[in-house]
Amino acid sequence: MENTEKKLTLKKEIKYSFCTCGASQNLPFCDESHKKLNEETNCNYKSLKITPEGEITIIVSSKNWEKNS
Repeated sequence: MENTEKKLTLKKEIKYSFCTCGASQNLPFCDESHKKLNEETNCNYKSLKITPEGEITIIVSSKNWEKNS
């Protein structure tokens, strides 16, 4: 796996919020840092929400995470 990829096991019916901007201090999860980043850079980042219907293992990655990995 590349250093920006994260392998996770997600639990059934738990809502997960993933970072799309790369500013979170809790990658790959969103800590709402995008709100400040959006103000500073006039962007419109939002988190990606996932609620699995069953337990699942996934690999997530984002090019935006590279600067913080």
